[in-house]
Amino acid sequence: MTRTAQTDCEALVEYTLNLGRQMMECGAEAWRTENTMARIFRAYGLEVLDAHAMATQAAVTVKTKSGEHYTSTCMVLPEKTAMNLKRLEVINTAAREICRKPPLMSDLPKIEERPSRWPWKELMGYILGTGAFAVFFGGTILDGLLSACIACGIYGLDHLRVRNLQNRTIYIVVACFAAGMLAQLCKHFCPGVDLDKIVIGDIMLFIPGLALVNGVRELFYADILTGIYRMVEAVLGAGAIAIGYTVSFMIGGGL
Repeated sequence: MTRTAQTDCEALVEYTLNLGRQMMECGAEAWRTENTMARIFRAYGLEVLDAHAMATQAAVTVKTKSGEHYTSTCMVLPEKTAMNLKRLEVINTAAREICRKPPLMSDLPKIEERPSRWPWKELMGYILGTGAFAVFFGGTILDGLLSACIACGIYGLDHLRVRNLQNRTIYIVVACFAAGMLAQLCKHFCPGVDLDKIVIGDIMLFIPGLALVNGVRELFYADILTGIYRMVEAVLGAGAIAIGYTVSFMIGGGL
């Protein structure tokens, strides 16, 4: 193998492994990440000896037509992991284009490592989601508006967590504590509002239902370690919610 071909193969392995890592960070299933990486390698005529992904690590081993082996691994950081379907769709689209018509190494599509935050659509999702749930569970329009206002603060805390790569469990404890204290302040200054409904609206932002379902789904696909990891992560998230709100109510007298 020529030096240029060797460099291109190393670049492809690094690129594909990085793409797989970003898929796992976006919440993709482990088997789908492995399948995507394998398809890209086969599109370039490489034999895939191993393409493995789990919640905290991804690894690949490929073999060229001339017999050379290339192996590489990378870590998937929990602090960077969060469900992001929009970014995942961008990565999937890039992978499909590569498999359809493999480009030169220099023309491989660039996947933004850390996409920009603070989109107005995401903020509106926080506002509408919390407000709607507060009203849905029996609250008034005022309860929904107050819950939506608190959601704006939660969104700001989430932005800081992502920017500083903070531990998600600790973030949930802090955010739930802050949300609980703000809800009690709303009750103090607006005696007519329902504290329970305000809290219910905001707590929906933290419920780890999707993480739990993804963990069970990974188990069905025989990705045992990834499934257990995500289920434990969901349980820790639920515990963090309970701790954050309980401490806030104990301090604020809302219990």
